[in-house]
Amino acid sequence: MPATIKHLIFDMGGVLVRLQWHQQVTVLLGRDVPFEQIHALWGNARSTHAFETGRLDFEAFTDALIEEFGLALSRDEVQHRFRAMLDNDFDDSVPLLTDLNADGRYTLSLLSNTNPCHLAMVKERNTIWPLIERPFTSLDFGLMKPDPAIYQAVLDALNARPEECWFFDDGIHNVEAARALGMNAEQVFGPNDIRSLLTHHRLL
Repeated sequence: MPATIKHLIFDMGGVLVRLQWHQQVTVLLGRDVPFEQIHALWGNARSTHAFETGRLDFEAFTDALIEEFGLALSRDEVQHRFRAMLDNDFDDSVPLLTDLNADGRYTLSLLSNTNPCHLAMVKERNTIWPLIERPFTSLDFGLMKPDPAIYQAVLDALNARPEECWFFDDGIHNVEAARALGMNAEQVFGPNDIRSLLTHHRLL
C-alpha cells in the first residue's frame, strides 16, 4: 500500500451499518437469494435503480417493486421489510471514524448506493453521519455503483487522484470497478476489517 493515501472512502450498508439484507430480501421474494447475488439483483432491478438514483419516491418505488418481482405481500409489509433491511451501526463504526478523525491525515468520505428512506434513518440516528466529512450517495449523482462514472464523480469532487484513495465496500463488483479506475480498494465486512487493514499498513 503506497504511503500517499489521503482519502478513505467507505460504503455504508454492510461496512459501517449492519444490514439485514439477505433476511429481508428472502422474505420479500419468497425465495433464498445467495448473498453474493444480492448486489447484482438489487442493482439491476429497475425499481431499485430508479429509487436509489432519485427518480421514484417511496410510495412509487413500493408499487414498482411489487410489480417488478410479483411480490405477494401488502404494500405496508413491503415497506416494513424494506425499512428493516437497515440495521444498527456496527459496534466499532463510531470508534473507528473517531480515531481516524483524530489522526488527522485523511479526508473521510462515504460512497453509498442508498435511497431517501434509509438515508433519513441514518441521518436521524446522528451517529456516523457527523463523522463523515464528505458524504456522497447514488442520490447525489443519479448513478449507482459499480458504474465507473460515480467513482469518477467522487474523485472530481474530492479533487483527488485515484491512487490517493482507499475505498472499502462489501460488494466485490463495486471493489473491482474502483480498482479498474486505479483506486486502492478492498472488500470488507465491517469496521473491524478496515481497522485491521489500516493497522497492517501502518496507516492508523
